[in-house]
Amino acid sequence: MEQVFKVGFINSTKLLIDCALSAAAKFNINMATSLAGLDAAVPAGLRMEKEGVEVIISRRGTASLLRKNLKIPILSVRISFYDIFLNIRDASMMGRKILLTSFGEDKIEGSDLLQEFFNVTLLHGVFHDTGSLEMAIIRGKGQGCEIVIGGGVSMSLAEKHGLRGVELRTNEGAIIAAIEDALSVAGANREEQEKTLRYRTIMDTTSEGIIALDKNGIITAINHAALQFLGLPEQMVNKPFTDYDPGGHVREVLDSGRPLLNKLERLGGEMFVANYIPLQVGAEVVGEVITFRDVPNVVRAENEVRRSLVKGLVAKHTIDNFVHDHPAMKQVVEKVRKFSQVDSTVLITGETGTGKEILAQSIHTLGPRCKGPFISINCAAIPDQLLESELFGYEEGAFTGSRHGGKPGLFELAHNGTIFLDEVGATPLSVQSRLLRVLQEHEVMRIGGDRLISVNVRVIAATHQNLCLEVQKGQFREDLYFRLDVITVHIPPLRERIEDLPLLVQDLIRRCARNPKAQSLTIPERHLKKLMELHWPGNVRQLQNFVEKLVILCEDGYQEDTFEELYANLLNYSRIREREAVPERSPLNQYVHGSPRDDEARAIRKALEESRFSKTLAAKRLGVSRTTLWRKLREMGMNLPNPGG
Repeated sequence: MEQVFKVGFINSTKLLIDCALSAAAKFNINMATSLAGLDAAVPAGLRMEKEGVEVIISRRGTASLLRKNLKIPILSVRISFYDIFLNIRDASMMGRKILLTSFGEDKIEGSDLLQEFFNVTLLHGVFHDTGSLEMAIIRGKGQGCEIVIGGGVSMSLAEKHGLRGVELRTNEGAIIAAIEDALSVAGANREEQEKTLRYRTIMDTTSEGIIALDKNGIITAINHAALQFLGLPEQMVNKPFTDYDPGGHVREVLDSGRPLLNKLERLGGEMFVANYIPLQVGAEVVGEVITFRDVPNVVRAENEVRRSLVKGLVAKHTIDNFVHDHPAMKQVVEKVRKFSQVDSTVLITGETGTGKEILAQSIHTLGPRCKGPFISINCAAIPDQLLESELFGYEEGAFTGSRHGGKPGLFELAHNGTIFLDEVGATPLSVQSRLLRVLQEHEVMRIGGDRLISVNVRVIAATHQNLCLEVQKGQFREDLYFRLDVITVHIPPLRERIEDLPLLVQDLIRRCARNPKAQSLTIPERHLKKLMELHWPGNVRQLQNFVEKLVILCEDGYQEDTFEELYANLLNYSRIREREAVPERSPLNQYVHGSPRDDEARAIRKALEESRFSKTLAAKRLGVSRTTLWRKLREMGMNLPNPGG
């Protein structure tokens, strides 16, 4: 789409205005005009400027006065030597002594040649405004001039003082050239205004304060945020910034040409993070740009970035996922509800597969950090050389193959949330010292970095190992152990809460079933009792695997043969584990291995009673295999209640 520009023409001669309108028609522009000259032209020019005229054309004297009072570009019509030639020719026919008025010039180039050519005397009347023009005409009259050559105002004043006038003519070509220049200037000016508007909009819509300075430290531009941050008045352009630079960083950057980044400054009584960036043309520093953000904004931005990075890293389990009915488990759940409301470090202990991560996620979801990230890492599943970089992150170039731009560690990503360190006992000693610092100081340093990063993280650790023994072996730092062991939650193994097995089976069937028919799958009571007699070394995870396989294979209805086959696999695995186990010799174990027969029988009966006559659990209590216990019972002919095995 062709641009349409608004051009104005101001002159004191109607003939010239008509000529300008005719020329404007050739460019298909609607030109604004005003019949005025010199001082009288200024109000007309201001009116045009207010109405949106982008460029004004006038003759030289009027143009000069307009430039002093208007902000828009002002162009003057060029007066050619040929135009002056014709005017002097016409004037020479009316008199021999001629006053040639000119704005701001003592002598017009070529006037001596014209004076000789036409055999006339030319006097130059130099003026700067209407008053000085009238005085020049009066002086010319006193010197015997009869004719005045000049513009429309000169003609009016000449007539006023009884002199004849020849109006300075301007050919149409000069006016056309002036209009072409005006359109070019208007186009360039509009582009410049658009650029300025874009830059101004960018500056004023950013939350950062921005100040541009020249090489002397004088403000050349300042945005609204900077004015508000520093409590400055709107009229700060062209004023020095030194009063707001107590650290002298502005002068330092202008002198050195080196930027200063992320400087914590007190400006105008408030704390800001500031950047001082030099502006250079070649090797010369020509100015400086200062950008700064108030500290609360920096903190909010950092939190927003961290939230974006950890999107999706949330806890998926709640305490409702912890299926139980056993009194010991009720106590565990009660502890979890209580501990979730404080921010202390939690150590969860328990065998593999007991649900330590579900418990950790429950603590997170029940507590005040529930809207923050939950990040879990298994310390035993990651090679030692990678674990440190995963936990603490690294800077670019910290090691071969490091990611461009570096990488934040899991502690950074867990800011304002929770990090769960599963199998913390497997952490190498080199990493344990850094973990200790995080727990003590709440700050991390990336690998290859040189700055400390504050983190607000709750730590929940879990282990199936006895950390006290690991400390005694020298494989776990004692000071880290005491830092972790603030609040302890122990999850009993499935065999110690075997009464929960039917509930767990029912819940697992519901979760594993892929159709309504599979969800209605029911395991007979006698088979549940057989499951309750097993040792379950893999705890609930092992039970989940068993139920999942059963549901898949019995999708069309419960099949006893399938159960027996899967149960046989469980039983076989339990026997292998029993043969591999080398139990310590306890008093009960000693009774079974060679103590008097009566004492042996009492020990076996006591173990069975304490295990509710579960031979599997009783064998564990006695420190013998289930097969050995069966043999002893047969030898002694004990007639005991049989709960199913």
